[in-house]
Amino acid sequence: MKKTIFSILCALLLTSFLPFIATAGDQENPEIQDELEDTDIPYLDIESAWFYESDDEPEYLYTSLKIRQYNPYANAVLSIRWSYNGKEYVSGLDTHKHKDDIFRSGDPQRATNRQWKAMPECTGIIDQEEHIITWKILKENIGNPEKGDLLTEARAAAVPGFPESFIYFILGRDYRDFAPSQQGVFGSDYLIQN
Repeated sequence: MKKTIFSILCALLLTSFLPFIATAGDQENPEIQDELEDTDIPYLDIESAWFYESDDEPEYLYTSLKIRQYNPYANAVLSIRWSYNGKEYVSGLDTHKHKDDIFRSGDPQRATNRQWKAMPECTGIIDQEEHIITWKILKENIGNPEKGDLLTEARAAAVPGFPESFIYFILGRDYRDFAPSQQGVFGSDYLIQN
């Protein structure tokens, strides 16, 4: 009888804490959440970000970023970063009113402009009505995570692009948004499902 009660208590504790250890995200349960209106520019204001997979395409990982208001004419860099096996990876979108949107994902190295452009391109979707940007990433470009592996240290960023970033810097204004907002704080881990 004692073993049965102990087993039930252990199962309850495990199921209670498992969502905090590693989750499979979606819009209702994102790995990253942020305060709204913590920047004055709506197209840089992050609401949430999450990871997910599709059973039909196990070779891909999807990352999604929801912002307060998508602006197709804005100059911005939107990204989600995470760690896998001690290495950092990123999914990013560099938007510009005079250039095509190019979705990229991989190893950002030091994230210089040349290194950014050397990262593999990937498929991306922009849902302008819901203000959600989604990257469809080949797992082989991000360290080939397998079922049961964890993606950790998740963070999202939305920063003004050049030349706006330079103008804001000269004016002493910081319109960047990071999620979570505090440096050194990360979103929930994501458990690879497929």
